[in-house]
Amino acid sequence: FENSEGVTASEACPAACDSSCGSPPATASPVPPTPVTLSPIASPVAPPPTTTGCENDASWSGKFNTAHTCDYVAENPENRCFFENSEGVTASEACPAACDSSCGSPPATASPVPPTPVTLSPIASPVAPPPTTTGCENDASWSG
Repeated sequence: FENSEGVTASEACPAACDSSCGSPPATASPVPPTPVTLSPIASPVAPPPTTTGCENDASWSGKFNTAHTCDYVAENPENRCFFENSEGVTASEACPAACDSSCGSPPATASPVPPTPVTLSPIASPVAPPPTTTGCENDASWSG
């Protein structure tokens, strides 16, 4: 058989027509590209902060004025540690750094520790070797 360009089936399809080719696949199949996998590599992690019981509650504020925070109480603890929030929690309970003299002088409010960034490093997957040709691959585009 020949196609419209004069190429015979035995020329275009040696794997199907030539007995010396053995039994390779009927058509050559392309090797799909190997994907690159990114693997996260974490930076060193800071230890959790130690609590001494002397950290102020950063969300606490007085029931009559939201500006009356633990920092505000710390400015005049003798007169303000009895303040209460809308749930009845006193400043002396929520603001020990401001109201409890046994706490010494830590910062007025506990500040949150910023998150440690994570760095991603590309790690390539193994690459398949190029396919070897034996001259016995069929031409998948041939039709006759």
